[in-house]
Amino acid sequence: MLNIWILTFEFAGVAKFGGLGEVPANQAKHLSNTHNITILMPSHGQVDRLKDKHEWVKLPISCEGEISGLQLGLNTPKMSYQISFYQFKIGNLRIILLSGENPLSRFFLDDKTIYNPDTIKGKICLYTHGMRCFSNHIFREQLNKYIPDVIHLHDYHVVLPFIALKQVFTKNKLDVASILTIHLLTWPRFGLDYYSTCGIDSSPIKLRMKKGFKLLKLEDIIALCYNDLNWNRIFEPPTVEKVGAITCDIVTSVSQSYLNSDIIPNCGGDLIDFKADFIWDGCDWEYQDILKSVMNNIGNELRKLLEIDSKALISKSHIKKYLLQYKIGNLSQSPLISSKKVLDTINEISNGNPFIKNGNIKPFTESGPLMLTTGRISPQKGFETIFESLALVIEEIPDAKFLFLILPTDYSLSEIKSYAQHVKNYPNNLRIIFGVASDIFYLAHIAADVYCAASRWEPFGIMALEAMASKLPIIATKVGGLQETIVDVRDFPEIGTGILIEKDDPIQLAHAIISLFKSAEIAEKANQLKSTNIFEIELLRLANQIPDEIIKSRVLVDPSFYDIIRENCYKRVKENFTWDIVSKKLIILYDFLAEQSFYS
Repeated sequence: MLNIWILTFEFAGVAKFGGLGEVPANQAKHLSNTHNITILMPSHGQVDRLKDKHEWVKLPISCEGEISGLQLGLNTPKMSYQISFYQFKIGNLRIILLSGENPLSRFFLDDKTIYNPDTIKGKICLYTHGMRCFSNHIFREQLNKYIPDVIHLHDYHVVLPFIALKQVFTKNKLDVASILTIHLLTWPRFGLDYYSTCGIDSSPIKLRMKKGFKLLKLEDIIALCYNDLNWNRIFEPPTVEKVGAITCDIVTSVSQSYLNSDIIPNCGGDLIDFKADFIWDGCDWEYQDILKSVMNNIGNELRKLLEIDSKALISKSHIKKYLLQYKIGNLSQSPLISSKKVLDTINEISNGNPFIKNGNIKPFTESGPLMLTTGRISPQKGFETIFESLALVIEEIPDAKFLFLILPTDYSLSEIKSYAQHVKNYPNNLRIIFGVASDIFYLAHIAADVYCAASRWEPFGIMALEAMASKLPIIATKVGGLQETIVDVRDFPEIGTGILIEKDDPIQLAHAIISLFKSAEIAEKANQLKSTNIFEIELLRLANQIPDEIIKSRVLVDPSFYDIIRENCYKRVKENFTWDIVSKKLIILYDFLAEQSFYS
């Protein structure tokens, strides 16, 4: 069995913010029976919580020293750090968390906000020192059985920790194969002084190049980023993603589109194209299990509120009405928001606004066609395009409903304020829940009629798989991985799962939403009438309101076309994107690296 170390800032079940945390967790889960997996990550303040759930041990590793506080945004030239290592298991997975043992270390490593702009540099720095200590401990104690065959890095936050441990391996006359997965380029740049503060010295490490291997120091690697070994430092530092891509043996991203359009051109070009590949993300949502779980949770309450007889069937319309007219305003707990800055901002804008308070919102007074969108607040996600489309949709469908389940960050305080204004402008049509509202996340997917992913760029987009696995037709932009997961019903009606549109185009988006809303209404009425005759007066009237001519033509042929799309969504995920299926390619890459005599 291969020993695999996974370096990551997020891991579902430990600490996660968005979709990134699902990837290493699900990959590791599906590899854990055939590989020895160890996850090493900052604690993000989760040690005490996890102690109550798992058997754990504090590893006998001494990790302490001094660093410059100036590089970390502090006013102290030198500060002491002490780092502890807590180990526990989730199934067959070995998890090691790096936690603070003194005030400075706790301030950074144990900050529960994973990507806090005030602590992120310190967190990376101490994580890097910790990985150097951990690697030295492995060699000092001759723990050869734990030495990895492959190290898998997830995003830029772990590049510096990897370089530090790779230096330790090289000094001990051993090297280790590596894969860097870049989920999303964020363009961080650190100067040499910061690398030095993180404990990365001038020790050379071995790099896999097109014509063999080179032994290079950090300054040489940075010079190589500019294809100029005589680099004279007049340029700004290269991105950490580029440094990591050149340093690692294989570079992957999460879709072929993003790999070719963004990763290779921006992270090394011909320095990495020969070792670049992609591995799709996956989704194991099972529709029947989700539906059963939702109904077990809400069934009795729903029947009582809507006065539905215990023997009568609960329809999707009932579930949607329950969600919109009751549940979104009566959550079991306030949406989880870990940042005080975010919570203060939400409470500030709730003054005089009945729709937002501690993340809680007011329910609608009526139900209607429902569009759902999810994700973290970022210019990437294109939520502004959805807001711009509202008036066009509402003009055609006055009772249309838009529900945002979105994650705010300390970087998005201004967006929180501007988004709240849209809620005030459309009180009968729009609701936004800021933060993690776990008790309605599945419910919203089951209840909605359309999912919208209006991203301006999207390396992959797990949210699209989650929507499709929920039998939820999707409207998405023609960017990144969304082009690879979603099949446009207008091009391939037999297998289509949604509609692909241009980014930043609210008119296209509005027409797509109206087309699917009307298609859903026609399918529901045809089912009620028990008729497939589109020339029923009511069905024909609705069909003529569909703005997309291709979709209209399909509905005219088969009024249940929307239901066909729903089933296609589910099949698309189950046949192509389960974690078991997509992880097979990762196994091939691990085996390739382990079998090569790169470091003999």
